[in-house]
Amino acid sequence: MIKLSSLSLFTRLYLTIIVTVVLSGTISFFLLEKLKIQTEVDDYVFFTDHIYHKLLLQNKVVLNSELKELNEEVHDIKDMMMSWQIKLSPPPYDNSIILGSSRDIEVYINKQQQYLAIYKLSKLEAWLVISENNLFSFHGEDDPEHEDPFETSFFSQYSFHEYTEFTLLFAIIVSVVGGISWPIKVFQNQVERLIEIQQQFGKGNMHIRADDDFSKPLNKLADSFNFMANSITDTVNENRIFAQAIPHEVRTPLSRIQLAVGLLSRNNHDKQQMELLGNIDTYIDDMSELIQQVVAFSKLNTIKSENDSSLDTVIELAPFIESRLKLLKCEEKHNITCRIDQTLVFKTNPAYLRLLIDNLLKNASIHAKSNIIISLSKHDNHIELIVEDDGAGIPSEHLDTIFIPFARLDQSRNRKTGGLGLGLSISSAACKRMNSQLTVENSATGGAKFICLFNLV
Repeated sequence: MIKLSSLSLFTRLYLTIIVTVVLSGTISFFLLEKLKIQTEVDDYVFFTDHIYHKLLLQNKVVLNSELKELNEEVHDIKDMMMSWQIKLSPPPYDNSIILGSSRDIEVYINKQQQYLAIYKLSKLEAWLVISENNLFSFHGEDDPEHEDPFETSFFSQYSFHEYTEFTLLFAIIVSVVGGISWPIKVFQNQVERLIEIQQQFGKGNMHIRADDDFSKPLNKLADSFNFMANSITDTVNENRIFAQAIPHEVRTPLSRIQLAVGLLSRNNHDKQQMELLGNIDTYIDDMSELIQQVVAFSKLNTIKSENDSSLDTVIELAPFIESRLKLLKCEEKHNITCRIDQTLVFKTNPAYLRLLIDNLLKNASIHAKSNIIISLSKHDNHIELIVEDDGAGIPSEHLDTIFIPFARLDQSRNRKTGGLGLGLSISSAACKRMNSQLTVENSATGGAKFICLFNLV
């Protein structure tokens, strides 16, 4: 059974409108029908009152007459297509049913759809019945030989006039529901368009903006979104320019420092000074690598261009991963276990894939004790890449912050243990560029287990 909470806001709104209109229409129909019947009863009693008082004036009905003088003969009032008679038994008569009453005078209707007004004669156990005559009578209408074949057909059982009220009620419901649902549908379409624009912006399309043709109050929401989008885009552009300018500006003094260190080392024979100069070279190498990582991270977080997809290439994943292992010389430091499906291919930008795999392998090499396990397999509509090591693992309180830039678990600046703090951030950013997902958990081997899901759909 479908729960209302699982339905969308507009679906529930449509259902509420339909139920409300049907319920209110049905109640209105029965109230109007009741009012209609009562009006007919009042009109009929008003008409029969005229006949009743005329009968009294003509002494055709004597209120204080003896019971023995009364009879049950039917008397026609031909000029009015009406008849009257005295009944010595209480109503109802002729299998009639009561419609209502007006001024204590009950009105009945019989099977021939004739009205009967019942007047209680005072001081007597008798009732005056004023009824309608048959308006039409045809010769031989009860004769089977003259029976109309159309009247005995299936359709003769029904009359359009019997369903006039229901037809009117249905027309009113359709008109009201149509009149209300149309503006709601327009509103729904505009809300869905705003949601789609927001989703595209969230996926990196920072050029998209809301149109100006939204109706109130959605136009204010669209203006707010556009203002927010412009602010975010300006901030991203400023950060991108800043991140790209700083490494360029830093490289020049680093080169000069490296040149000065080389000149000092050439004619220097002091062992202690040579060690210090060697450390300076190491720091310069760290700075150069950090600059490269900052530039790479900055490029991954820039606004996506429309030409990004043109760089996508179908890549055979197994040879690609094996080539990165050889280039990074991971096998020289640790035991590498590969569980790779050799048939898997994935269409993406090779630069993004390289950044993802290289940084995951570098991170595993830094933290692994002796073993690194690489798994690649296909599951339903995605390819799963797993890189895990047998290192110390990641404390549970740091699992949510591991991909934040410079959020290193090892606060040491020792390159061998702490890293530079951007590798996993670059991996995560590259994964997002490929519309994939990167997560981390602790492995059964005790170390970290990074799982990347490449979406094939």
